[in-house]
Parts: sequence; structure tokens; C-alpha cells
Amino acid sequence: MIKECQACGQTHLLAATTASNGGYGPNLLPGTGSWRPARFEVVVCGKCGYVHWFVQKEDLDKVKRSKHFRPYRPS
Repeated sequence: MIKECQACGQTHLLAATTASNGGYGPNLLPGTGSWRPARFEVVVCGKCGYVHWFVQKEDLDKVKRSKHFRPYRPS
């Protein structure tokens, strides 16, 4: 996990855990389960407001096994 904001370098960070899909929102980590989909740790910088998203460590294998993800190759 991070110790400082990637945008401004401050260390005043706030965190929360949230599901990757919601009843009214998009499925942000498709293919990671219907009953207990992968979760995010959302970290917000208390100084500049920059938001950092991380898949929970215990859920990372779900993302790796999902057929919806492929290796990233920038254009």
C-alpha cells in the first residue's frame, strides 16, 4: 500500500474498503464473483483529493483468473 499521495506527496491519507460492483453502478472488476466480488481499498489524499484505487490483496487472484482482463499493452 502507499505511504504518500502519488500526486502531491502528502501523507494525510484516508482509506475505505468498498465492493467493486453496486446495485446501481457498473461492475468495475467483472468476472470476480457474483456473491462476493473483489473489493477495492480506496485511498483519498486529505490535502489534494487525489483518489488511489487498489484491489484488496486477498481478491487479486480473482482478477487474475477473470476472463475479462488481459495484459495491458499501451498504444
